[in-house]
This record gives sequence, structure tokens and C-alpha cells, in this order.
Amino acid sequence: MRHRSAALALLLVLAACDRVTFDVDRDAPMAPVSGDVCPALQAGGPPPAVPLSHGSVRAVAFGDFGTEGDDWSQERLARAIAAYGADHPYDLGLTLGDNFYPRGLNSVDDPRWERQWENFYTPLGIRFYAVLGNHDYDDPKSPAAEIARSRQSPSWCLPRPWYTFTAGPVQFFAVDTTPVDQPARDVGAAMPAMAAQRQWLDRALAASRAKWKVVYGHHPIYSNGPHASPQGDLPKIREYLLPVLVRHGVDLYLAGHDHDLQVLEPESGVHFVVSGGGGRDVRRFTQDRCRRWGMDLAYGFTVLEADEANLTLTFVGLGDSRPYRVLWGPAGMRKGEDSACRRP
Repeated sequence: MRHRSAALALLLVLAACDRVTFDVDRDAPMAPVSGDVCPALQAGGPPPAVPLSHGSVRAVAFGDFGTEGDDWSQERLARAIAAYGADHPYDLGLTLGDNFYPRGLNSVDDPRWERQWENFYTPLGIRFYAVLGNHDYDDPKSPAAEIARSRQSPSWCLPRPWYTFTAGPVQFFAVDTTPVDQPARDVGAAMPAMAAQRQWLDRALAASRAKWKVVYGHHPIYSNGPHASPQGDLPKIREYLLPVLVRHGVDLYLAGHDHDLQVLEPESGVHFVVSGGGGRDVRRFTQDRCRRWGMDLAYGFTVLEADEANLTLTFVGLGDSRPYRVLWGPAGMRKGEDSACRRP
């Protein structure tokens, strides 16, 4: 870990530099840095552990990408992800939903898999552990196709709509939020799927002994983007997820959906981050509620680093044709910190 703080690090440092130019060798994928637990996730059973040769973990995360007919923004950001990873190697990746616009992909063999996924991200040599977004549901065949692709791709992994795994001191919990926000999407049989997911999440979090618990899904709980209510939340997501996260001491909830980068004030120890600048058109903030830091109208991604002592986030983005880096650290927030900003 590069940043040694007593707990979650949140001091913002901004540095601008010249435009980056570099190439990704798409014909020579590297061997995975940290192993691959996707087959174990597909098989079911206890949470598998990503094998690491060191005591820390570094993960890159982004959402809202894969726009048909407009690959330039996604490619530009994918190059920035590769450039940062050349000096700071990733152990794994997370995608935060809306993986393919406008209606997902209805086939495991759609040519866009190669053009908009494999060509950009497989050369990084890591597995990306994905979640579904609302646009991935817009074609009824897309969720199944995205799950099936996990058996063909060396870098994509979506074993099921929700799942959990560990990597060093972190346990990651991937959740499916679209049927929460849009109940008509919930196609559970004997039990509504979202009721089953919440029971699973409650049990999985209760069983976790990880130093850091990170839950990630597509829809944010809190946001200052256009999808939030006037109160700065997504009420259905907040009601569904937040009590479970608070009850089990989750450290971070990471989401996309709004096409920007945001750090929101914590609530009852849970920290909230939006990282939806993966390549789709970026948007302006519509309000400024409980925001510690944010960047709108800019593409970007988030890098999570954790060891037994610290969890740190770094935001790397592109704005006005110039890259910027925001360092979340090295001092500030204690594990379990609360904020009074949402109290009446």
C-alpha cells in the first residue's frame, strides 16, 4: 500500500498533467496477475479467495461503458486504465453495470464482445468481476448472455446476478440492483429474486470475517447526479440495501448509474462512491448534497487498494482532454465514521 493512514483515507489531492498517449498491445494478453476464481464462483460453494502473492490488493472499478457506434470515449478511458496499471499493477477489476448500451448483448457470440470488451480489457491480464445494470436488462436475453460469456472470456466474469469472493483483506459482494429499482424486472419464482438476494446478502455479510467489506452494484444509494431524488438518494435502493449494510458494518458501497465520479458523506460507517464514467456520455451534477468530492462532465475510473491497516481509493479521470488524478488519502476518515449531513 502506498498510503499509510489509520483507516479509510479521504484527503483530496489534485494534480493535472499533459494529455497521455500510449498503445495497448491487444494481440498479446498477459497471464492473470492474481489467478482466477471465476470457475469457482460458477460452481458455487464458499466464497473463493483470489490468490495473491502479497498482503494487499489493488482493484480497478468503473461502470457505464460499451456504447454502440461511439467507441472513442471508452477506448480513451481504457487506454488510461492500462497506463495507470503499467505502473500500479491491478490484481482484479470490477464493472459496475450498464456494460453494453443501449440494450445489453443478446448473444454470447455478438461481435461487440470482441470489439468493446476483449480488445480493451483482456490485455490487462486480470479478471473483471461484473454486475448487471438497467441497460443490460433492456434485452431480456442479455443477462443470460453476459453470464454465459464468463465461460468463454479470459477476462470477463459474471457467474450469477449476485455473488461474493475475497481478495487479501477485502471481501467483495456483488449485487443486482435493477430489479430493486424496477420491480417488474424481478422474475423470481417461489420467492421474488430480490427477496432471496437480500436474505443471501444478510447471511453472507454476517458470516464474513474480512477486515474490509465492500459491496458493489449498479444503482447508487446516494448521488448528486440526475438519477437521484431531490433528497439526493435513490429511495428504493436505500430502503433495500442500507439497513443490511449498516447492520453488518460494511465499509464501502460502490456504484455507477450516474455518469460521473462522486465521494459522498458516510452514514453509520458506510461510505458511498459513484464511479460511472466508463465511456457513456457524461453528465452534470444536478445538486450538491453531502458530497465530499466529485467530478462531473469527465470520464474516469476508481482504483481501490487495501491492506490490513488501510483502505484507499484513487480516482483517475480525463477532463477537457487532460488527465487528472485525485488521490483519496493519506489521512482523514476513521473506519466506522458517521456524518450528520443527512440528519434533520
